[in-house]
Amino acid sequence: MENMNGESRTSRHDNGALPSKHGRLEGNGSSDVTMKKIAKLQELQENMIRQMDEQFKEIVGHMVEGIDNVDHVNHFHYDNAKYSNRAKSSKDGKLSDKIFLARESLLTDLFQIKHFYTIYNIFIAILIILFLNTAVYDIVSTGTLNLGLSLIQWNFGKFHIFFLMWILMMIGTVGVYCSMHFWAHYRKEYYGKSASRKAWDYGWLGLYIIYQVIFGIWPVAQVLKYNLPPASSMALLMEQVRLIMKSHAFVRSNIPRALTYKPHSEQDEKKLIPEFGHFLYFLFVPTLVYRDSYPRTHKISWHKVIWHFLEVVGVIFYVSFIFERFLVPLFNQYGVKHFGPEHLVVSIFGSMMPATLAFLCAFFGLLHSWMNAFAEMTRFADRMFYKDWWNANSYAEYYRMWNLVVHDWLYTYIFKDYCLLIKSKSRLGPTLTVFIVSAIVHEYILMFVFRFFYPLLFVAFGGFSAALVFLTGSSSKRGNLFMWLTLCLGTGVLTAAYSMEWYARINCPQVLDTVTDFFVPRSWFCNAVKQ
Repeated sequence: MENMNGESRTSRHDNGALPSKHGRLEGNGSSDVTMKKIAKLQELQENMIRQMDEQFKEIVGHMVEGIDNVDHVNHFHYDNAKYSNRAKSSKDGKLSDKIFLARESLLTDLFQIKHFYTIYNIFIAILIILFLNTAVYDIVSTGTLNLGLSLIQWNFGKFHIFFLMWILMMIGTVGVYCSMHFWAHYRKEYYGKSASRKAWDYGWLGLYIIYQVIFGIWPVAQVLKYNLPPASSMALLMEQVRLIMKSHAFVRSNIPRALTYKPHSEQDEKKLIPEFGHFLYFLFVPTLVYRDSYPRTHKISWHKVIWHFLEVVGVIFYVSFIFERFLVPLFNQYGVKHFGPEHLVVSIFGSMMPATLAFLCAFFGLLHSWMNAFAEMTRFADRMFYKDWWNANSYAEYYRMWNLVVHDWLYTYIFKDYCLLIKSKSRLGPTLTVFIVSAIVHEYILMFVFRFFYPLLFVAFGGFSAALVFLTGSSSKRGNLFMWLTLCLGTGVLTAAYSMEWYARINCPQVLDTVTDFFVPRSWFCNAVKQ
């Protein structure tokens, strides 16, 4: 039979061979060559398919790994369960509460990624280069080896006085616990006597206010009396503010226990006030929000503690090099030579990058290294002291993520209590109050560290920054660019202004009486005198 083309179904191939039952060609010698060629092609085809399959699997594997890595990195940018610092209340209208979870700091997690750890190594390399640069400069210019230690030694001078003052402040803070314990356990004697109980409560409230006022004045008096240098003054005043915030957190958190206690109820009298061990532990853990217990790690890793403290020492050297090499030469002749508008502009722009670098160093040294060192020593498991503020697209995000330790205290004991007091849904008043309180405390520390009143930081923090919180709300990358540009510009302006006033106090004569001179910037008159 023939097919539609007129060919027999069993017709021979062109070479005259017939297909066998196994599909092989049988015929003369030329068919053997053809068979070898076909076999070779089949083998090549199989190899090619196998290689393509392996390459495809490898590509897919890399894609999946890349997606996992992207997810691993991108989850840092979102306020998910791990990096959330508040738990929503089940009651409608009630503000959320601070939560504590066992988690590492954000940079600690990021340093697990090779690319981020390389950036960390770059900063260490720059520190080593600055160290060598200073050594060479000292040897060539002075013939001695200083390594930038003179500036550090001067700033941290009279450290023994600071340590003595710190011990006395700690003793005074322990007195808060003793007083609280005495008040709570003896107020039950006045149960059923409302007038006597009110007198007891208001009397102790008055003593507590007097204590806080004395605690706010005494350390400043010691700073001025012994003329502590800037770094020692700042350390003492920051400890003063920290202990005041700790005392308030403990008192505010435990007063409701005593107020709701009833003698004949099932409430345990021993739980009126937490044990002293809880209070003492709270004084040293890196948080300002009080809880009876916190998540704890199983053991202390002392090599982490040592490494974090070494990072703090490295940051101190870093900041010292920045000031000594980049900032001091810009302003140390203020009051000696004439500073015109052009010099002022050059100084401001010249101080932007060094000041921003010093700002980043201060963030890393204090909020990462110092906090993690104490967290490790106290086995405090919640190391989320900051979020990814560098990715903030607005100042509202920046201030919420920059310093969670202070932010949580302001939110818990200022913002929430203010909202509870006014019983209003408006957040404008509480938010402005938080900014004003924070600005006052920052300006208070700088005022007595530098020994002059120049409220630029207060204006910048309580004025411009507060306004930017309400005016900027962009979620685009342009918002992040605007945040960084204004942050660098503001840091440069503040650094230049405070530096000029510092050297005006050194190089310019005092023309006003002592009290007026403290509050009126001398740099306003110094340059006019030198013209």
